Amino acid sequence: MPGNKHLSRPLSGFLFVSLALLLVFGLGMKDQVPSALRFHETDEPLIPATPPVKRHDVYDLKVRLTELGFYTGPVDETYDAETVKGVKAFQKSYWLDPTGVVGQTTWKALSVGVSRPSHVGSKELPDGEIHLEVDTEKAELKVLAGDTVWKTYPVAVGKWATLTPVGEWKIVDKGFESGGAFGTRWMALDVPWGGYGIHGTNRPWSIGSYASLGCVRMFNEDIEELFELVSIGTRVRILGYRPSLDFGRAFGPGTIGPEVVRLQEALREFGFDAGPSDGRYGPRTELAVQEIRDIFGLGRQGWASIDVFVLLQVEGQ
Repeated sequence: MPGNKHLSRPLSGFLFVSLALLLVFGLGMKDQVPSALRFHETDEPLIPATPPVKRHDVYDLKVRLTELGFYTGPVDETYDAETVKGVKAFQKSYWLDPTGVVGQTTWKALSVGVSRPSHVGSKELPDGEIHLEVDTEKAELKVLAGDTVWKTYPVAVGKWATLTPVGEWKIVDKGFESGGAFGTRWMALDVPWGGYGIHGTNRPWSIGSYASLGCVRMFNEDIEELFELVSIGTRVRILGYRPSLDFGRAFGPGTIGPEVVRLQEALREFGFDAGPSDGRYGPRTELAVQEIRDIFGLGRQGWASIDVFVLLQVEGQ
C-alpha cells in the first residue's frame, strides 16, 4: 500500500540511527571511567608470559583459585607457571578453552557460587542529608540520613600496602560500566593525591577483605542501589587504618596528603575550624594554624611545623 511504503523508509532510517547511537554509546561506556580511577583496576586480560606478569589483580585470582582448590602456592601478584597451571585446570573444569588467559569470561566463571549476603528489608529512608561512611577496619559502608544509619553494605577496601585513604571526601563524578573490573557502576572521590572511588567488581569473593589498591569495592547489586541514591557532591567519610605519617617537615598552603588530613582532624579536636579533613592545606586550615600559633605564642605564620605538631599531639603518628 502506498501509504505504508512511504512511511517505512523514514521509520527504517530512524531505527538504523537509533541502533547506531545505541552501539556507539554502549561500546563507549567503559571509556567513561576517569583515567585516574583506571590506575587501580584494569580489564586487560592476564596472559601467560616469560618473565611472569606482575599485576595486582593476580592477587584476587590466586585467592579465588586457592578457595576452589586449583592453587596451593603463595598468594601474591605474580602470574607464574603454577598459577597458569591452576587457571588452565579451572578453565577445563568449566568447559572453557584452557589457554591460561584470564579474560572476562574466566573472571565471570570464577564468580560462580559467590553469593551476595541477604539484606534485611530496608526501612523507609529517614529525612536528612544523605552521606556515606566507610569503616576500613570493619570493611563496611554505611548510608546515613542526617545522624541516622539507614543501611550498611559489606565492601572490600585497600590492602595494607595500598590503604583506602582516610578523610572526608565528596563524590565528584559517577557513571555506568559494563561489568568488568569496575562492575556495573562507579563513583569517583575527590582525594587530591590519587584517583580513588567506590565501584562494583567482577571479583565478588573479595568483598569483606583487604584486596584493592585503595578503592572501595561493592557487590554490583549494592553499588547499583547506592548509585541511584546518592548524587554528585555527596559527602563520604572514610575511617580506619591509615599509612605511616611523616611530620618531620613543616608544611603549609598548597600542601596535600594524609598528614594534612591528620592535622585537620587534630585542629578540630582542639576546637579550631580547619574545614573538612580533605587533605588540602587551604585558607581555612591556614587560618586555624595561625590561630593556634597566636594563642600559644608560636609566632605569626600560617605554616604548621614541629611546634604545632607537638602541641596537637600528632608528631610521630
